[in-house]
Amino acid sequence: MENYVPWESHPVQDCYHICSDGTRVSVLFDLPEDKVFAMNLIAALAHRYHLRVYCPVVMDTHFHLVARGEAEDIAAFIIQMKRLLTMYFHRTGRAYLLKDGIWIHPEPIHDDIELMRKIIYTFRNPMDAGYPYLPEDYPWGAGRLFFHPLPEQQGKRIGDLTVRQKRNLFRTRMELPDDWELDENGMVFPRYFVDVKAVHELFGSPKRFISFLFVRKKDLAEQEAKDARIFLEKRGDTELNAEANAESKRQFGRCISDLTQAERIEIARILWQNRRTLSRKQLARAVKMNPAIIDAVFH
Repeated sequence: MENYVPWESHPVQDCYHICSDGTRVSVLFDLPEDKVFAMNLIAALAHRYHLRVYCPVVMDTHFHLVARGEAEDIAAFIIQMKRLLTMYFHRTGRAYLLKDGIWIHPEPIHDDIELMRKIIYTFRNPMDAGYPYLPEDYPWGAGRLFFHPLPEQQGKRIGDLTVRQKRNLFRTRMELPDDWELDENGMVFPRYFVDVKAVHELFGSPKRFISFLFVRKKDLAEQEAKDARIFLEKRGDTELNAEANAESKRQFGRCISDLTQAERIEIARILWQNRRTLSRKQLARAVKMNPAIIDAVFH
């Protein structure tokens, strides 16, 4: 790293930002167990198709993944993600969430500066979406892997699980390393499938990692950044969703997901009047509507 010019870009090969389209659903990974399943699926399929994972995150409506792999392996990964997620939501009685299908797009990354920015974008995603803590505290992402001492977490080894237990957890017959461990919720610890060493070598130092965190922040729209900072101090999506549901039952006697579009807009107006510091994206998630509609109403 001694001869490395800090802000000079260098080409990279076979790197991708893979994400699902959260605008096609009002909510998808709604429950903690949904997010655990998606994280485990990313871990299992990345292992199967020999992807080097740089940063994963699973949100309520979508997931992000920055990874390196051959084009055909990336394509196979996406096909299996779609197939197994579809099976999961059919099996759990929520096929209606997939009425528009699951759309997953691999965006090629061309140089190391872009790669670092995509890693930071993915890492920051929970905080930018309103999660009220630092991104490293988000439970369904990379966590405290980057420029921290590796956490001394211990859990149940995959090798100690029965065949039935493995299939219940991963819904696949894929063989996974016996020495991988699971947390108390049954999620594979990210340290087993995230290439922390590669991320550290890419950034080179904590200082540079923090610099890219700052660059990403500057790229946000000024008002959205202000809204997010205020919101982070007060609440996260969980509390806002609870308020939206409570207001929905108070006004219409039904849950927010059972309301018409006009009724949801009315709930959005109430939330907006109560909390002007909300971003429109947060408001759209709370009332389970397309963000474009909320933007049009609250322009």
